[in-house]
Amino acid sequence: MEISYKEYYNKVLGAWIGRVAGDFVGIPVELRSYENIKEKYGDISVYPEPIDLNHVNDDEMYEIIALIALEKYGIEITAEQIAQEWVSLLNREDYVFTAEKIALNNLKAGIMPPKSGILNNFYYDFIGAQMRADIWELITPGCSDLAKSYAEIDGSISHDRIGIEGEVFIAVLISQAFFESDIRYNIDSALQYLPSEKESLYTQMVKKGIKIYEQNPNDFRAARKILIREFWIDEMVEKVLISSLVFPIERRILLNTRLGGIHVLPNIGIIILSLLYGAQDKQDPFGKSICVAAMMGYDTDCNCGNIGTILGVQLGAKKIPSKWKDPLQDSFSTYVKGYEKWKISELSQRITEMGVKVIQNKSNNIVRFNK
Repeated sequence: MEISYKEYYNKVLGAWIGRVAGDFVGIPVELRSYENIKEKYGDISVYPEPIDLNHVNDDEMYEIIALIALEKYGIEITAEQIAQEWVSLLNREDYVFTAEKIALNNLKAGIMPPKSGILNNFYYDFIGAQMRADIWELITPGCSDLAKSYAEIDGSISHDRIGIEGEVFIAVLISQAFFESDIRYNIDSALQYLPSEKESLYTQMVKKGIKIYEQNPNDFRAARKILIREFWIDEMVEKVLISSLVFPIERRILLNTRLGGIHVLPNIGIIILSLLYGAQDKQDPFGKSICVAAMMGYDTDCNCGNIGTILGVQLGAKKIPSKWKDPLQDSFSTYVKGYEKWKISELSQRITEMGVKVIQNKSNNIVRFNK
């Protein structure tokens, strides 16, 4: 596979525009009830609320830290090196949540990965690792094995089992999108990098999302109803509890609170449905997929952000409609110490340069840069 440096940068830029745009679509409806979203916003087709460019979303902080760590330690980076940068650079601990919060406390106590992701961690299979997968596939275009390896390293800091599988799946999915535009093909191919359906609840949920879409190809709201019902009422939650690394009673209480909406399983189901329904829109599959995910609820900023990256890579920045790009004004904000303000274009340039190093040194000539 070959790609020019110019086109590689265009796709990385598209990914990061998609990441930030998706976040801003999802933020206003995050963890709101499905009914409330429908009543207040109806059929979402634009940003639900005006964009505040000073707003900070926690979703991007870990990807920024991963890039800084790569620039500091090199492409043979370890989980412990990334974790050390968490401790140094996470500027606002009130913006560190669930699995990442517990992992950070473990790291500060000298407990390193993979134990940092497991010890006292009720959230090891929540959405956080999947949320921050994007950086790894952006530096491994077309190299799914490399994307998986980096995702597993990063995921082990704060997650385990299906929590890490979520990061692997999204990383591989986006890595493939550099060279393949058929989203269904990419979903099926990325499944090959996960454990079998018999071994993995995550694999089961991805396939459940595909099946529900195929049975309801014209009604995403009906599909969403089935997906959520089958997660909570079917055997899925019981399987989550049985496979738990911690006490099932505490886990049952946790899953039945508002925080249950950030478990990785229903959210990957929503991502799958949103990508498949969005692909039906030949004019704007990017916007349609993000908006469907927002209307479905749960952890909408994470889901819309991941979808934005997937389709941003697939389209490249030049083909993303202006209504999604222009309001961002090439900027976003973080709470990473010393890196609070960014231009999307400059960040994309740094990611591209890191990706060139990875491809030239680790791809075994699977991907080459042409003129």
